[in-house]
Amino acid sequence: MTFLVLTENEERELYRLSRFYWKEALKCVNAKSYLAGCVMLGSALEALLMLMVNCYNEEAVATGRTPKRKGNTKPLVDWDLAQLLTVAKSADWLPSALDLAEDWNSKKAKIGDYAEVTRLVRNLVHPGSYLKEHSPSRITAKYLQRQFEVVELCRDWLADRNNKFLREHMRQ
Repeated sequence: MTFLVLTENEERELYRLSRFYWKEALKCVNAKSYLAGCVMLGSALEALLMLMVNCYNEEAVATGRTPKRKGNTKPLVDWDLAQLLTVAKSADWLPSALDLAEDWNSKKAKIGDYAEVTRLVRNLVHPGSYLKEHSPSRITAKYLQRQFEVVELCRDWLADRNNKFLREHMRQ
């Protein structure tokens, strides 16, 4: 699946970017730049999911949900966060229980559903999205704090998935 495999330089850069975005989001807290921090955290999550697809590309393909262009799977570097989340939820890396079209239900929601909220908040950087989805409200410190929590949980969930794979591989 070479279309989903990153070069060593791309992989190394994505690791660096995931850390960079996290640090930038921390700077946004002190600057009271809450929307910018949410954008950085959404980008950090996107980098982590790209690395996950890179590691488990066969699982990603097996979901049947990889994004296509002219009938062929798009190169991984061309995927967007929505496409990465679709694959991650389908592969059960970030389980979800809600359909995007249904109303929010916090009792039913799982980590993949919260990751979708991170994507939606990140997309508020687009003026049209902000007008339709959030205006006239503001993104506050509470929003940013919640995004830190969600991205951290997603990171831990993905790390747990990696650890389970390694334990299973070691047993064999």
